[in-house]
This record gives sequence, structure tokens and C-alpha cells, in this order.
Amino acid sequence: MIICLRTLSNEMVKKIDSSLYEDFKSHYFGDEILHRLDLCSMLKKKQPNGYYYCESSIVFGEKHAAEPDDAELVSLSKRLVENAVLKAVQQYLEETQNKTRQTDGSPVKTEEGASGSKNESDNDNSKKEP
Repeated sequence: MIICLRTLSNEMVKKIDSSLYEDFKSHYFGDEILHRLDLCSMLKKKQPNGYYYCESSIVFGEKHAAEPDDAELVSLSKRLVENAVLKAVQQYLEETQNKTRQTDGSPVKTEEGASGSKNESDNDNSKKEP
């Protein structure tokens, strides 16, 4: 449950009901190493990558070169999704074109179709020979 409160300046402030996390106040969740702390504005327009507008950043030490940053992870994730969608659309188009050709009576020219018909003709020839 989120409780909305109004401040003296009539701004809305959201507060999470403490009863929801009471059981976890003394729970140890583990350690997380920080390389950078971003101060972001939730009131300004988000950046094109979907990240909140970053007012300022504080960098702690140097980041290991092998660890990608958030922007790189977002970019890679978007590329993976775009590639998957593109492959799915291409596969769908190929399947619908093949079905259209089959219903029109046109020969289907796919790798599977070509190799399948060759194997069938080889099997027919072997059956005819004694």
C-alpha cells in the first residue's frame, strides 16, 4: 500500500506503508559494490534510453573494463530484442509466402523442399531397380 501525503507546499509525496517491510528491517540482503551513484530527476523527461534524467553522478574509484555500464547493457538488450523480432518477422513472412505458393500450385523453392524432393526421387529410383 502506498500512502500519498501533501507537504506544506502542496506537493504530493508517496510513502510506502512500513508494515509491508517491517519483517525485513534486520534482514541481510548481501553486498553490492558501487562504481557510480547517479542523482536522477523523476520529474524531468526521461532520456532516450529510458533512464531517468541524470542531474549528477559520483564515481567511486575506477570501474573494471570487463563490466559493461548501464547504457551499454540497455543498448545490447535492445539490439537482442530487435534481432529476435526481425528474425521472427522474416520467418513468418517466409512461412506465409510458402503457404501462398502451395495453395496457388506454384512449386515451393525452399532448402527443405528442394532437398526433400531430391530424396524422394532417389527413393523412387531405388524402388524401381531390382
